[in-house]
Amino acid sequence: MRFVVAIKQVPDTENMAMNDDGTVDRTGVRPVMDPYSEYALRRILESKRDGDTVSVVTMGPPQAESVLRRCVALGADSACLLSDPAFAGADVWATARVLASYMQKFECGYDCMVFGRMSSDGETGQLPFEVAGLLDVEQHAYVTDLRRDGDSMISVQDYGDVVRECSVGAGAVIAFAGVDPNGTFMDVPGFLASLESNIVTKNRVDLGLGLYSVGSKGSPTSIRRIGTVGSTRRNRKVLIKDPRRAADLVLGELEAME
Repeated sequence: MRFVVAIKQVPDTENMAMNDDGTVDRTGVRPVMDPYSEYALRRILESKRDGDTVSVVTMGPPQAESVLRRCVALGADSACLLSDPAFAGADVWATARVLASYMQKFECGYDCMVFGRMSSDGETGQLPFEVAGLLDVEQHAYVTDLRRDGDSMISVQDYGDVVRECSVGAGAVIAFAGVDPNGTFMDVPGFLASLESNIVTKNRVDLGLGLYSVGSKGSPTSIRRIGTVGSTRRNRKVLIKDPRRAADLVLGELEAME
């Protein structure tokens, strides 16, 4: 099977700041691999069988090549960087258009495209499904397990109150629900292989996209305001030995919320 895993390089969220126009200020901030992306990649690499191939792709500036080399060090077979100055300032829609164009032109015949649930810098959680919409393929959200069933796959999706198992059609988009904030250690052979790996680069022209369909020019999203929402939750600790009094307290709190 051919797996394509979408990876994102993000600024270290501990030091992340925003520009006045609502975009992420990456100046002087250490770039890291998004933990949701890394979790998705690790899950696919763990299920890899003989004959399978795992390629990774990311859209970003030239320095995003470093996260692709990390992916190769962890076990990915090939990597592609989608990089062009025109891609700067892209919202989710413009990013989805770039990724979908790449898949249509350079990954024909793939079996499954894999994403993390969201990215730690944007946190919209929309990208996998906008790509699926542009590709007109199945989309599987909140995936907790992806297992092999002969030559096909079955996804397990956890919607909170419902857990669903369903077969995965060819070319489907998968979004894993989990995240591993601790990351994965590279071994020495993998690290050395990543240094020699050929990272392919594609730009806007390679993808056949117009100047006004990508980046900030192709982004319909407008950020009007950014602010911090304060918490109004009251934290109370009450020691009650009588269950009836405890029930009365809970009911009183619920009535006060109505």
